[in-house]
Amino acid sequence: MHAPPLPEPWTAEVRWSFLRLLASGRSAVPVLEQLDQEGLLVRMLPEWDHVRSLPQRHPWHRFTVDRHLVEAAAAAAELTRDVDRPDLLLVGALLHDIGKGRPGDHSEVGGVLVRGIAARMGFPPADVDVLVAMVRFHLVLPDVATHRDLDDPATIDRVVETIGGDGALLQLLHALAQADGAATSSSAWSPWKAHLVAALVGRVAARLGSAAVPEPVLEPSDPQVEAPAPEIPGPTRPVTVGVEDVVDGQQVTIGAPDRPGLFSVCAGVLALNQLDVRAARVTVDAGYATSVFAVRPRFGRPPVPGILADAVRAAMEGTLPLGERLAQRERDYSQDGSRGAPPRVAWFDAEATGAANTLVEVRAADRTGLLYRLTAALAAEGLDVRGATVETLGADAVDAFYLADPSGTPVDEGQRERAARSLLAAASGTAPDPAPR
Repeated sequence: MHAPPLPEPWTAEVRWSFLRLLASGRSAVPVLEQLDQEGLLVRMLPEWDHVRSLPQRHPWHRFTVDRHLVEAAAAAAELTRDVDRPDLLLVGALLHDIGKGRPGDHSEVGGVLVRGIAARMGFPPADVDVLVAMVRFHLVLPDVATHRDLDDPATIDRVVETIGGDGALLQLLHALAQADGAATSSSAWSPWKAHLVAALVGRVAARLGSAAVPEPVLEPSDPQVEAPAPEIPGPTRPVTVGVEDVVDGQQVTIGAPDRPGLFSVCAGVLALNQLDVRAARVTVDAGYATSVFAVRPRFGRPPVPGILADAVRAAMEGTLPLGERLAQRERDYSQDGSRGAPPRVAWFDAEATGAANTLVEVRAADRTGLLYRLTAALAAEGLDVRGATVETLGADAVDAFYLADPSGTPVDEGQRERAARSLLAAASGTAPDPAPR
């Protein structure tokens, strides 16, 4: 098909015609596909040729890269009323993954490419800078929301610094994250993930002074049941459990006498009851720990407070062999924790509030009781887990733990090395099952 070349930069009329096409939403998808098949889209955007029919690296993507970008632009068209600059949202959505298939981080590579594309489209320099930032940082909100404690001031500081304190950019990145997620899959963009991203945006907006401070993500629920105090050495009090419905799941609050390894006991009990943990927070007051878990039933059965309370009590007394039961569950489901890429451990010093706190992230193949084994490994190294986030996509899990030494001193290098070895062994399935407590 013959068509005259576009002027460079595009005229305002050409740019607005293209934007009107993108703004038409779902009806733009077949038009863009036809332009692509006729070779016209590549003439308009030469960089598009590199992503045409390009397979995605991750299995949770429904579409090839080029179709994903078109779908993201269509999804963004439904969000244009939520932002002050719908034109930048539409173009940013269409180009956010344009750097895929090239060497390097696709967000960084894409930012370089988009600087040239946006200038060629005729956007003024200030708008070009915004589009570059949208592409460079399009994964920041989802990544931080699912892997960090949203109620830790250090988390909010990190995002504010990344976006340069720009509230308009925050608004665009939020809409872009929603469009990107909708164009990926329901497993990659669940109601829980959407809730976390919105919660993060609300906290950043509050820090910037444009919104009120939101309620904590994990707030303890009132106890609904009480089990007798476990028969263990030292001062003891009853075990309590409260359950309430939250976005896409439930929140479980467990109160119990604080002991080393209590977090892993609670995680093991939840795993044994087919409850997938997505976030957790622990507070301790006068020797009594309150652990709040955001969970989602694996098979749709909501948690039963009485069953959980009795199981926590039995596990603390050592009459419920959690490690043995979970290992049997893993064998029953024929899971192999050593499949896939080897596990990785990374430490992050500047991303947790308090000099005595640190953050460790474990990436590993998902398996039954993984959270239980990882936190038991940390307890065996004398480290307290004060909070956790868990993201599972397909066969992969990313677990992040906020750690503290009970002595109140920073976690030293020797502790880190020992903890890393224990975490790798627990994640790969080569460590022995944790001993009953």
